[in-house]
Amino acid sequence: MKRVLVIWIALIASCKDKQREQPAMPAGSSAPATPAVAADAASLVVPGLDICGIGRSALDRATCPTPEARDNLLRAKQSLDGIVDTIGHVGADDPRKFQVMCAQLLLAIERDAARVKCTLAIDAARRAAITTFLDEWYAQRTPVVPTGDAAADAVIAQIAAVRDAACECRDAACLDRVDTQLVTIGTMPTTAPQAARELGGKLLEDAARCATRVRTLTDPPR
Repeated sequence: MKRVLVIWIALIASCKDKQREQPAMPAGSSAPATPAVAADAASLVVPGLDICGIGRSALDRATCPTPEARDNLLRAKQSLDGIVDTIGHVGADDPRKFQVMCAQLLLAIERDAARVKCTLAIDAARRAAITTFLDEWYAQRTPVVPTGDAAADAVIAQIAAVRDAACECRDAACLDRVDTQLVTIGTMPTTAPQAARELGGKLLEDAARCATRVRTLTDPPR
């Protein structure tokens, strides 16, 4: 379950970073109420598909050949519970991202569980819904629109090329080759318009999303 814990640590760290970025409350004002965890935060749940809830239930009802394997699986469930609790407290600006995190971890747990002959209780309909949801998430591509700044657009074109290469990858070796292309990307000029900076950031988010798909979803069982 080591890989599962690595994913969990990365997700928790990103949530804590977001929490630190929240603006301080003005003097004399009261802090906003802490939101409940996902089960009670309807705004954080994709309509009709509570992947976090599905995952927790599936882990509770999972079957394993040995008590030790079962105990390891329950410890992995604590990782999923930790994500739900953390995001429930810091909030989520995009409900889909909240569900994606749970889906990614759930599938990573299931892959590791299969290696020790444990089976998660996820019915075919829910599994298909989760797969479709993730496919749509990973398929997102930010359109490249010229900003009118020639120097900035040249850098954008380089970022877009790396994004496209990453999204064509189907294994970690390919991603490693794409990583070497990152150092060849030029620096965004100081005069670049804000639109160019935002577009560059979104293209890099696309690349990261594609890399995550390869590293966490297409990793073959060992």
